[in-house]
Amino acid sequence: MAEIDERFLNVNRYGVLSVPGPLWLAMAFLGRHWLLLIVALASRRSPEAVQMAGNSLSWVVLLLEFPVMLLAYAAFSRHPDTGGLIRFIWSKGRFILGMTATLNLVLLGWFLWNSEVWRRWPELFLASCGLLDVVIIYGIYTSGYIKQIFLEFPQPVSVKGKSS
Repeated sequence: MAEIDERFLNVNRYGVLSVPGPLWLAMAFLGRHWLLLIVALASRRSPEAVQMAGNSLSWVVLLLEFPVMLLAYAAFSRHPDTGGLIRFIWSKGRFILGMTATLNLVLLGWFLWNSEVWRRWPELFLASCGLLDVVIIYGIYTSGYIKQIFLEFPQPVSVKGKSS
């Protein structure tokens, strides 16, 4: 008798697969510069935090990570009343995560290639982030479970009096 993958039984109140914790972590990791910006701006008591948010964060990287933030919003918005744009973003979730991780790897390679002096920090930390990017790419494209999560979205509720 074939074993059933119990993860496929973890559905939300709308009858679709729930977003698992590791996928939330992957989205948080791939949107890490946005999260850092939000935390820095939320802690306005510290002038250093605001200065860091304005000067130290690369706006190019924030732009590249923006689709992941839209995807995280779509993950929070998975209910029957959600509009077509959020449904479209969710359906492209694996592509968004994979492309963001790939772009992170390209930027990391460019940075390490152009680094004049190699030090333990930040180069080792950045290489570790690159390894996590590779793990995310591997995970989202080899897991049938993750593929199925991005295929599911709650169906719109039909309104009385309208045919669907």
